[in-house]
Amino acid sequence: MALSMKDKDMHDFKSHLGQFFKKSVTKDGEKSTISKYKVFKYLAEFRYNIEVNENMLSEVTNRFRLIKPNVRAITYLQQALYTEQLGVKATKVQDVQKPARYLSDEAHAFLDKLVDTDNRGVDNESDFEDE
Repeated sequence: MALSMKDKDMHDFKSHLGQFFKKSVTKDGEKSTISKYKVFKYLAEFRYNIEVNENMLSEVTNRFRLIKPNVRAITYLQQALYTEQLGVKATKVQDVQKPARYLSDEAHAFLDKLVDTDNRGVDNESDFEDE
């Protein structure tokens, strides 16, 4: 099942979660590099920790705490990232309108709502007419 994302569904998780999670993880003086690990394991009893191993054939050998030491709980972000419709470059708007005569009414409705970053609005009235 596919869900359509709306502006209100977009959040700035990077900024919000940055206050809780470590940017990098170091254990015994060694900085963890995610690309070297082959096995990742998360267990509910070790909340906010991840167990990793570089070898696919052996048990998990390292456990890293992913959140900062003083963090006890992580809050969910409620505020939407965008408060207005995002704009699209005028040239891109023109490109997507070229094949518009071959598209459904539903697609036309979507294209009519596109906002051009230069003008913060597009006159779509004549762009969908057959040439």
